[in-house]
Amino acid sequence: AALLASVMIFVFIDETLPVERRQKFHVRTTLGNFASLFRHKRVLSYMLASGFSFAGMFSFLSAGPFVYIELNHVSPQHFGYYFALNIVFLFVMTIINSRFVRRVGALNMFRAGLWIQFVMAIWLVLSALLGVGFWALVVGVAAFVGCVSMVSSNAMAVILDEFPHMAGTASSLAGTFRFGIGAIVGALLSTATFNTAWPMLWAIALCATCSILFYLYASRPRKTAHK
Repeated sequence: AALLASVMIFVFIDETLPVERRQKFHVRTTLGNFASLFRHKRVLSYMLASGFSFAGMFSFLSAGPFVYIELNHVSPQHFGYYFALNIVFLFVMTIINSRFVRRVGALNMFRAGLWIQFVMAIWLVLSALLGVGFWALVVGVAAFVGCVSMVSSNAMAVILDEFPHMAGTASSLAGTFRFGIGAIVGALLSTATFNTAWPMLWAIALCATCSILFYLYASRPRKTAHK
């Protein structure tokens, strides 16, 4: 399937980057582009914020089935319905993003998605502490996961706006951060002992906190040189 998709992309999708902005492939040039991205603290922070947002979803994907089925006694046959709620929220938030991004800009939508995830993480922790109930967990997780597409797409738009001349390199590095951080968090979470939902909740809360902190770091006022 991946090979077929690659062939179809190569055959049917034309290159949209203007000829004058294209770069020939050279290892030294590619490594230099990666180095430029790593030296750009604001863009690197955006990538890390997007990566930890994605990792919060990976926390649910790694631990959610056990938390729902084993700890909250959801029937395995019915788990798919609860999982589908996350897809519904993803769909709804994607539509909302498409309606508002042209009005307020990608950066504002990126920020909104991160703050919603942070608030949902706080909600998940507080609802567990207060014993609000299982549906508080379900809705909180769905709202958190629903914002992943908003965060990822707008983060990419903001990053590419900074580096339009190396869009491919920036896109690949941002994707590496998302799946790399997600894989690490998911692997670490799989080693936890699950007598309660707390390992998953703390993982989501930690990821949301890291995301918002990296965003706030990137949003600091830029220093201007004094004459």
